[in-house]
Formats: sequence, C-alpha cells, structure tokens
Amino acid sequence: MFKLFSLFLFLFVLSGASFADYEGKHRIIPVQTFKDRFTMSELVAISAAYTEDDYIRAAVAKLANANIVDLDSDLIKKDVDYLRSKDILSENRARDILK
Repeated sequence: MFKLFSLFLFLFVLSGASFADYEGKHRIIPVQTFKDRFTMSELVAISAAYTEDDYIRAAVAKLANANIVDLDSDLIKKDVDYLRSKDILSENRARDILK
C-alpha cells in the first residue's frame, strides 16, 4: 500500500513549469510538465495498473529517474502507445500527450 501511495504522490507533485512555456518551442520538456499532461482519471488508471503490470512499473521507474522527456523519443512514444493499448488512454489523448 505504501508503494502505491508513494507512486500516487510522485505523479501529483506540482512543478513551476507549464506546458505553455514549451509549446511550439521545444520537443524536450521537464518530466513534471509531461506528467501534468495526464488527466486525474488517467493517473488513477495508471496507478491502478501499476500493481499488476510490469511494463507500467518500468515506465514509471524511468520517469522517476528522469529530469526531461523527449517527446520524439521512440521509448516515450512506445510507452504512451502501450497505455493506449491498455485502454488507459484514447487515441486522441495519446496524440495530445505527445504534442
């Protein structure tokens, strides 16, 4: 239970950077800005899947150790596509997250 709570806190910590600061200027953004692109219901679904899905645990662990996210990275695209394949994200939301 503590691990799930820690994950939940990790996903919801707020940062000072906003998406608007980077839109159209950079394809590399702070990890917190990337996490802020997910809705509350998407984050709850990720948290729920975390306990039973090794791939989601690995993806969350990668973000925990990162400072930035390259939106053009094949790994990030694959992670977002995986969330879409698990019906955590719709196709439109996956596209929006990678904008």
